[in-house]
Amino acid sequence: MNKKTIRRASIIFTPILLLITAFGHPNAQAQTSKTINNHKTGNKMTVEQNKQVVIRFNNEFFGKGNTDITKEVFAENFVNHSAPPNSPTDIGPMVKFVTALHNGFSDISVEIQEIFGEGDKICVRKTITATHTGEFMGKPATDKKIVIHIMDIEVLKDGKITDRWNLSDLPQILQSL
Repeated sequence: MNKKTIRRASIIFTPILLLITAFGHPNAQAQTSKTINNHKTGNKMTVEQNKQVVIRFNNEFFGKGNTDITKEVFAENFVNHSAPPNSPTDIGPMVKFVTALHNGFSDISVEIQEIFGEGDKICVRKTITATHTGEFMGKPATDKKIVIHIMDIEVLKDGKITDRWNLSDLPQILQSL
């Protein structure tokens, strides 16, 4: 087989392997976590290990408001690619957001509906539910229950998150408060 044939096979079979993993083929999960590493960056973490970092981050940071977790799970050169224009792209704005979230809402719960990955990337589909019991982004408490739908893509190297992309319906939720 030449390199071109191998590349084509990889393009075809990698998504198939991810689908098999997502739907629970008994041998696929173990095989995927053992074999998929990011060879370009030399990342030694498996997909399963990276998933555990992302799950822990979500539970501690968003769920409990533990901003100290960022020192453990974020690389020094972290870049938030979803930061608003002309805003810092480091972890600082995320820490401020989560602090404000926990000051403005109670009963915060994070539920991960799906998590999957390939190489050094982990994708998460999750919801955050809470009750608006304090001021948040200039909005006084309404006691309304909210559900924020979120999709994240995290890139990890050696157990640390280096890059992040995020989409959510938070702007629509804020309008409804």
